[in-house]
Amino acid sequence: MLQGTVRIAFCQPDLTALRDVMRGESTEAACIQQGYIAAGLSARGHQLTFVAPRGLDEVECASDLDRVTTVPRTWSAGAWFETASRSAWRVQRRVGVPYLNVFSTLRRFDACLRCLPGHDVVHERNGLYNAGVAMACRRLGLPFVLFFDADQIAEHDFMGRPVTGLLRWRARQLLRYNLRTARCVICVSDPARAGLLDRWRVPPEKVVVLPNGVDTERFQPAPDLQPVVRAELGVEPGPVVIFVGNFYEWHDIDTLLDAFAGVLRALPGARLLLVGDGPTRDAMQRRASALGLDGATRFVGAVPHAAVPRLIAAADVAVAPVPPMSCESWLSPMKLFEYMASGVAIVATRAGQLAAVVQDDGNGLLVPPGDAPAMGAAIIRLLEDPALRARLGTQARQEAVEQHSWDRYVTRLERLYTAVVTGRSPAGG
Repeated sequence: MLQGTVRIAFCQPDLTALRDVMRGESTEAACIQQGYIAAGLSARGHQLTFVAPRGLDEVECASDLDRVTTVPRTWSAGAWFETASRSAWRVQRRVGVPYLNVFSTLRRFDACLRCLPGHDVVHERNGLYNAGVAMACRRLGLPFVLFFDADQIAEHDFMGRPVTGLLRWRARQLLRYNLRTARCVICVSDPARAGLLDRWRVPPEKVVVLPNGVDTERFQPAPDLQPVVRAELGVEPGPVVIFVGNFYEWHDIDTLLDAFAGVLRALPGARLLLVGDGPTRDAMQRRASALGLDGATRFVGAVPHAAVPRLIAAADVAVAPVPPMSCESWLSPMKLFEYMASGVAIVATRAGQLAAVVQDDGNGLLVPPGDAPAMGAAIIRLLEDPALRARLGTQARQEAVEQHSWDRYVTRLERLYTAVVTGRSPAGG
């Protein structure tokens, strides 16, 4: 494990979003995840410098997120460079070539050459069209750790909005460069690791799986809060089911609503809370209305992450639904671990990492992807059996504390940093 203070360049897509996380105001899971990691490293005494692009031209840097400064550029701020950039873009537009992030990447490379020296390790969360940090690490000889929480090209494919043509070529080119440069690639699940090995040909000794974690102090059983929060929400006494998560295509709210229609027929007093926001929310509200669920469902909307534990406390059953998909590489939902730490009984889809973490009838119940009758039956089973709910919730809480806390996560991350700094294989570190 790292000894003493280690200087870490913590590179993110957006420092404003990270600052919102640190203030407890964010609702974006990926930013919350990185905020927990940063807070954990800082609590261990490590020195973090936060680095992120600002627009297409500049890079921001801060050791205190309330005092962000713009990194001075040198050769990329010269008149000749700006002239070349504008001229290239005029030609590209004339011939129909999209913006390929060539000059913006060079600007970030220049800025990173200024702000990265003096650090012991560089940690970057993966992003599309960005190789400036990796280029600077290669030039400076700094250990580069790539946090690969999602294959964003595959995500776009799954959502039906694929990156195509020259943009796809460019995205793949820059990702391959980052993966080659990284001394360690951190991913969130075994399917993600398999994708890195098979699709991107990353050497296995560089790839380490670190599933997401949970703050087991913030998320814990709170039975006394249940009636209080239900009253605040205006939820009448009766069984309550909850979903927490942003409304994206990889959260199968369709199947959950179909399943809950069946639950409501068996248990007319049941209520469903849907916490979050996103591009599919309006469609899901229309679907709930079409199913006749308006009086029994509550779309709570997005809430700060600090408010989520209280909402989970209101529920008897929590659901983590995932649709059928060919690629499950980004599935490591923080909601699953937060449900577990809260001691609530879980129904999850048997897919990706969910199937690895949830043991059917051990710490939750698993159902096949897209199977609304099975999901509904699992929810009904739990709502009708308080002893089963208590047993599964207690086991889930125990496993969250022992295996999935952010504190344990940061300990493992320190070991990885030690390996890359000392030149050892991170997969064995």
